[in-house]
Amino acid sequence: MVDELVWNLPTGEPPTIDPPNAATYSGAGVVSNLCDALVTIDENYELGPNLVSWDQVSPTTLVYTLEADATFWDGTPVTVDDIVYSLQRAASPESIVSFAFVNVSSIAATSDTEVTIEFSQPDVMFNPTMAGFPGMVIQQKYAEEAGDAFGTSSAGVMCSGPYEFVSWTPGDSIVLKRNDNYWNKDVPLLAENVTFQFITDSSAAAQALTTGEIDGSYQLDPAAIPALEGSDEGRLFFGPSMESVSMSIARADGPLADIGLREALQRMVDREGIADVVFHGAAAPLYTTLSPNTWPADVTAIYQESYDRWTEERSFDVDAAKELVAASDYDGTPIVLATAAGDETTNKIAQLVQQQAKDAGVTIEIKELQPLEFATVGYDKATRDSLGLDLIIGSSFNMTREPLEPLGFILLPDAYYNYTGFDDPRVTELLTGARQNFDDQERAEMTNEAADIAEESSPTIPLVSTSTVTFLNNALGGAITSFAYLSMPAMGYIGALDE
Repeated sequence: MVDELVWNLPTGEPPTIDPPNAATYSGAGVVSNLCDALVTIDENYELGPNLVSWDQVSPTTLVYTLEADATFWDGTPVTVDDIVYSLQRAASPESIVSFAFVNVSSIAATSDTEVTIEFSQPDVMFNPTMAGFPGMVIQQKYAEEAGDAFGTSSAGVMCSGPYEFVSWTPGDSIVLKRNDNYWNKDVPLLAENVTFQFITDSSAAAQALTTGEIDGSYQLDPAAIPALEGSDEGRLFFGPSMESVSMSIARADGPLADIGLREALQRMVDREGIADVVFHGAAAPLYTTLSPNTWPADVTAIYQESYDRWTEERSFDVDAAKELVAASDYDGTPIVLATAAGDETTNKIAQLVQQQAKDAGVTIEIKELQPLEFATVGYDKATRDSLGLDLIIGSSFNMTREPLEPLGFILLPDAYYNYTGFDDPRVTELLTGARQNFDDQERAEMTNEAADIAEESSPTIPLVSTSTVTFLNNALGGAITSFAYLSMPAMGYIGALDE
């Protein structure tokens, strides 16, 4: 057993721990240890029952049966009413994950143990998505009483997960304690208390890890890898991941409204150099919005041909980039690129991109934002507009191994991360149809066609796909080192090495 596990959130303090809006590394990293999801995935991304089992009764009817003898931290049982409330709340337009519910026509308790989901059209993505924060269950009574304070430092949350919310000191830490009445005995819960800290500076985080001040961290800034590789205090792990780093086009107007200039950016970026110089072996060049790591294993051939073509067309070529710039309408206006202050890796990438762009005749202005403000620009148009941003560099991730997941968030009209107003009827038709198709091969063909069409307008400037970089103190073991940790109660598996 471990009295206290101190874990760092390297992307900083989460804006909220309200599950439907915790779509950040830090937010999800905390709530996955607090709140149970309806279903679960394991470290190999295999889907299984959790609070509920499921029965896909028909293409448009899904029935969840409450199986777990689960209670909230206050001792009251988890009920189907709590499940219905949680799902309806996550489906509201104000929720970041409302996209997951776009085909849901009704959510209702149909017995004391059953919740029935009816769909306006089949939705192959829905059930796997319920393994993450869209499917996390909260207590209705507590949430209604807390109101707008729910998920904040003042009210926290009320869930049934393996750890219980204790406190949140803004700017300092979030503290959890073990739920000794946790229903799922497969989670060992070897740490009695967990403290999450918010060190975003990579040098300071590496120092804290190598001195033992902090026991471990996920999502380590690659800038810290050289210092941590030789540490006597702990070990580094490079795990499989569905993460990538890209530059997102931040608005529909401005210099990058010109598709030709976007194409020039694709050619002027040295992705191999970024992977080697910045990531120290923890990344590979990426040439499309979809990372190959998100492709399901049985349909990779469908995506590979397109990916090979885009790899060739977007190979690093300064002369080709110069020609594209000359053929565009670019007039020398600086392109404003947002990065997170203290994030050494993204700032180093930004500096390399800035230099490479200069070589091709394009001026890029780097704007460093404080972590909370940087998190805000990802979902708040008013903040993006007020800062005059053209590009945002950052990480993104899949919660499930399904390419439809990221494409739906950025390519459908009015999608949450569709910053440029992209609206192509054929892409919408294909993505909508693919989401209704339970045949893996046909769905992949439709998804790949939609992705190919969208790539013609360069909705993002992909840079690298990354590994999940984890550091763990030598006295500890049991850490989940694949990216699946973000959908699992990962803190519940870590304990003394001899346990």
